[in-house]
Amino acid sequence: MFWFDLTWDEVDRLDKDKVVVVLPIGSCEQHSLHLPLGMDTYSVIHMSRDLVEKFGGKVVVLPPLWFGASEHHMDFPGTITLSNETLISVIKDVVKSVVKHGFKKILILNGHGGNTDPVKIALRDLRVEENINVELVNPWTLADEEIKKILESEIWGHACEFETSEAMYIIPDKVRSEKIRDPNLNLELWNKIKKRNIPWHTKDITDTGSLGYPTKASREKGEKLYRAMFDKVVSIVEELLG
Repeated sequence: MFWFDLTWDEVDRLDKDKVVVVLPIGSCEQHSLHLPLGMDTYSVIHMSRDLVEKFGGKVVVLPPLWFGASEHHMDFPGTITLSNETLISVIKDVVKSVVKHGFKKILILNGHGGNTDPVKIALRDLRVEENINVELVNPWTLADEEIKKILESEIWGHACEFETSEAMYIIPDKVRSEKIRDPNLNLELWNKIKKRNIPWHTKDITDTGSLGYPTKASREKGEKLYRAMFDKVVSIVEELLG
């Protein structure tokens, strides 16, 4: 049930009132020395596949969006970013296209924290302009309490114990294990950013690109983290399906 594998008449025959359309969005950005640029997108692609397996024909997955709002990572080679305005426009255009074909239950499955604010604006615009309700889901936010119980370190956010553990579970062949090392973190700035609304660049805080301590990661933690997030997303899909 991947949108890009269907023909137009197969899409047309779907029960528009009883299908959840999932749009996975991620990023192409630095993930320190040991994780691939596409980590965020791999994460939501993997979860989307598991949703299809669990719900069968009740979930249809749109082509994933591999680019996101990643300007804060642009000091590191390989990062590709969309402007906030571009991302907002893309989300709105995709959703309007899906709605035009009669679908009513749409879920944005997000793998990158930097996408959150522009996607929220896009969904607010869609509500005001088109009277369309679309839900944004950040899996790590849903499972925040479970994540805190699993992780050893209090500092996590990017290419850290959390994200590296998840990668070890879902894409182990893409993890450069021999290159995992903890960064030198500007903790004074990091703590200030968490408490105040200060624009920042990743390079201001970390020398490797990691925001946290990836040496504490393990596949076992990754499986627990992923399952905790997946279960929360499953609950939302079940709610949408009624």
